[in-house]
Amino acid sequence: MSIKQKKTQLVLGGLFSVVVLSGCSNLVTDHGLDYQTAESSDVELELPAGRYDISDKMIIPNEDRVAALNATGEFEAPRAPKPFLSMAYVPMVFGQYQVTYQIPASLEQSKKLITDYFSSLSGEEVVFNSVSDAQLVSAPIQLDSQGSLAKLWSSITRLKPTQYRVTANFAQQSAAVDVSVSVVAIDAEGREENVDLTLNETIASQMVNAWSHMSRDLTVETVLLSNQSKEPVLKSRIWTNRDDKLALYLGKEADAASVDQYIRSTSGIHITNDMPKELALVPQNELAKVGDIVDFKVPLGALSENKDVILFKVRRRNLDDVPWTERSYPYQLIRQQEGYFLTVDTSATDNPALTSYRILSLLAK
Repeated sequence: MSIKQKKTQLVLGGLFSVVVLSGCSNLVTDHGLDYQTAESSDVELELPAGRYDISDKMIIPNEDRVAALNATGEFEAPRAPKPFLSMAYVPMVFGQYQVTYQIPASLEQSKKLITDYFSSLSGEEVVFNSVSDAQLVSAPIQLDSQGSLAKLWSSITRLKPTQYRVTANFAQQSAAVDVSVSVVAIDAEGREENVDLTLNETIASQMVNAWSHMSRDLTVETVLLSNQSKEPVLKSRIWTNRDDKLALYLGKEADAASVDQYIRSTSGIHITNDMPKELALVPQNELAKVGDIVDFKVPLGALSENKDVILFKVRRRNLDDVPWTERSYPYQLIRQQEGYFLTVDTSATDNPALTSYRILSLLAK
């Protein structure tokens, strides 16, 4: 076959393909664009009796309890409350110049508990000099919290803030160790003065934190009683959490009515408000309130034996200078896995840990 014949066959084959394809397109209808003119069916579906109507509404959980669906600020992820932890029963007695703990542990364990706590409080390792087997004396340490301006002033003037020397005396008992802790304040000029715990509530609050930490750290494996006779460790009715907040353990069963009755039956505690629930150490008519007429006093100093002179009457603008015994504190019943707890909100005071311990100790009796 010649080259001319091959070219003729290729041309004829191409023409035949074009004719076949164009013919098929005319015979077969293209339905690719039918959706543009399609109409929905008028047939309605009949649902069985008892079925709900179909709805495309977005379901919001507890929508009827939501006050507003508009965002009011930056979203904060809710966090579960920190659980309260049981503590070993460590009796604590406050004196004017010392606080005494009765620690159910050995002498060496008691010394370690004391040194560990004050090291964690000051932020650095505290050197305790062993005067004898029954006494430890620390080097001067910083116990007061300093703000940034106070730290800057100390660095400029080279004047150290008030430092403290902690003394711990140990007395071995039959099944526990009595630890008496006293604190001496040392000013910038080196003058020393015993800290009066009835006046210096900041140091007294730190003694409460020491009690809380030592009680929490005393486990069944470390206390002396469990090592000797395998007896269970006595548990305190006051529990704590990781934020050093205290709560009174009420047991596995409790309700709001029984808690209110328990508070009313406790000597020295009064319910001063029902909504929200609040308690105080004085009746309602003796509470300090904003707007009360009080005396404006001016101290006269040491020459007048620290007496105050009354100049005139003023109206109380806030409760900053009100003693903790004249305040009212909100309380709440909380349920956790271990049981029910009574918490008292003392955050409005300067030393919440000390105030909370005082109130819960009265309720725990």
